[in-house]
Amino acid sequence: MKKQYKKLYISLTIFILFILINLFSFVSIKIVTKKNIYSKEYVEFKKRFRKSEFKSMYPHPFFGFGVKDNFYSEKSINDEPLFVNNLQTIDEVNKIKVLILGGSVAKHLSLNNSDDEIEYKGRKISNTDIFQETINSFYSTNRFQIYNASIDGGKQPQQLFKLYYLNLVDHKFDVIINLDGFNEIALTLSENYLINDHLIYPRNYSRLISTFNSNFECVRNLNKRVNRFLYLPILELYDLYFIRKCHFALEGQNINSGTRFSEITNYQKVKFEEALEISKKIWKLSSEKIYEFSKQNKNFYIHVVQPNLYLKNSKILTSNEKKLLSYPKYGDIISKYYNGLNTLDLKIENGLDLKYFFKNNNKDLYRDYCCHFNNLGMHLISLEIIKTFDVEFNNLLIN
Repeated sequence: MKKQYKKLYISLTIFILFILINLFSFVSIKIVTKKNIYSKEYVEFKKRFRKSEFKSMYPHPFFGFGVKDNFYSEKSINDEPLFVNNLQTIDEVNKIKVLILGGSVAKHLSLNNSDDEIEYKGRKISNTDIFQETINSFYSTNRFQIYNASIDGGKQPQQLFKLYYLNLVDHKFDVIINLDGFNEIALTLSENYLINDHLIYPRNYSRLISTFNSNFECVRNLNKRVNRFLYLPILELYDLYFIRKCHFALEGQNINSGTRFSEITNYQKVKFEEALEISKKIWKLSSEKIYEFSKQNKNFYIHVVQPNLYLKNSKILTSNEKKLLSYPKYGDIISKYYNGLNTLDLKIENGLDLKYFFKNNNKDLYRDYCCHFNNLGMHLISLEIIKTFDVEFNNLLIN
């Protein structure tokens, strides 16, 4: 009888410990991720950490970093992947060449990772050439050719130096459109400032440099863990530990305070308010330099400030969009400081502030927790740029 009680006691103790360990794991995960592991949001959170089995982004000596998956033009001095859209078979006779600069949102003017279908003037607009198809449909022509040189995660002055580099390798354009704003504030202040990288440097540059030759052996195991759900909090906690460890091995630690990189570059920490003003100044000066360059080369320059879902009262958010407001790392900074970017403060001729462009729109346009739009959103942004500068685009067609 005593043995039975002892077995029961041991079993009960093990069961209670099992419950406590899982309860501890559940709470720990919720504190770290701010998500309930049994929610859809938690599953989506894990999927953010999926990795490719090769390094697609590489340090570039002139404009910060390039992307291996981009395309190149046969007429370049070299075969670097400089453009988002494939230009290898382009017939350039009588074409009006439009260069697009910016970060990932600007990239999506040409190549968007969305599957919603849109139709404009009886023509289906695909997600591979949204701006090009929209502007050519608007004017019933095929003369506008888009050269999209945007950089995922790019921020000023990367656009400026990408333009200089394209000019160096003998690319000439008629129109330059710079669509930016979000990265210049959110990435500069929530990432560079956090890890003691100079604000003017490309996003997380010290992390990119330190991990460029990373060992990618953990990627397959990481992606396996990212795409599964184990139900038991203790198992999920272990998965998250592995995911975190692999992520930092590939991407670098998110706190670089006192590292050799910050010391060598003579980084001097300033107060956040001063960092904010420096960030705005970098954005301002970069755009003005692009304008000066464009004017000198007789290009038509347009600077567009993109909308963002975290900017209060900038859109009638749908129920789906409200669920996306889940990333305070960017959201807090954008909601507080994004309104401080104003094209009227720039010494340029053609600015277009779209921060509140969707103020009265109640359709689903945003598609993730950051800043990205579905195809309809990118199409509407394209149309607004075209309509605002209709006279100038018409003049290019006439001349």
